[in-house]
Amino acid sequence: MSRVIDTLSRHLGETLFSVLPSIPYAQKEKAGCPGIAVATKQLSAAARLDGPVAFADATFEIPCGCRTALIGPNGSGKSTLLRVLAGLTPIRSGEALVAGESPRLGRSRIAYLAQRPHLAELFPLKLRRLVQMGTYAHHGWFEECQHGDEAIDLALTRLGLTGLAERPVHTLSGGQLQRALIARAVVQGAELLLLDEPYAALDQASREIVDRFLFEQSHAFTVVMATHDPADLSRFDRILEMRDGTIITRHACSGHDHRHA
Repeated sequence: MSRVIDTLSRHLGETLFSVLPSIPYAQKEKAGCPGIAVATKQLSAAARLDGPVAFADATFEIPCGCRTALIGPNGSGKSTLLRVLAGLTPIRSGEALVAGESPRLGRSRIAYLAQRPHLAELFPLKLRRLVQMGTYAHHGWFEECQHGDEAIDLALTRLGLTGLAERPVHTLSGGQLQRALIARAVVQGAELLLLDEPYAALDQASREIVDRFLFEQSHAFTVVMATHDPADLSRFDRILEMRDGTIITRHACSGHDHRHA
């Protein structure tokens, strides 16, 4: 009897592991922005489920390819808005469409970078492997990903990380880690980058690298970035100001081909 059970268990395990790699981490999505990357209507949200509303009745649009700055004082709701668009914080009321769909987790087309990313200290993960994780959205569970090396190498080069590829992640500086996470988003194929004050942890060298990458005209992705630096604003296509629970479109060019700098 035990032999029969062992045989059945083995066959069940083999069947399970043959199926799991074909089940993707994320749903397949159509590539290409639908014209408007982000659209909200009378949107309200709170940082916590039981907390006060951070902003209310927000109605705005962000075209595809547009670099948008979120500005406003601390506590005005910038991080909350980014988390809503990323599907991490629920909507209290109103509507939001991100790349044509309601916000939700697990979308390969959307990448969110927190202001202070947290990785387990001393976790045995090298920088290249961290960047390779961006490909996980395109293959199945327990499937060892062998493709995407060219895209990984290109992302590492663009973000000045090639010489750090074999460095353990826990030894990276804040700026190096932020660049690695942006590289992971690129490998993921993200079309919309939601960035919560990405320059806060960057030294000058890292900032210049990230700056060139984000504002390079040949990159077709959309950027929504929370920032406190007034010097940044001339490079953005659109500026959303968050203050006293409201969101106002302060500057609205039609897209990245018409940057007003």
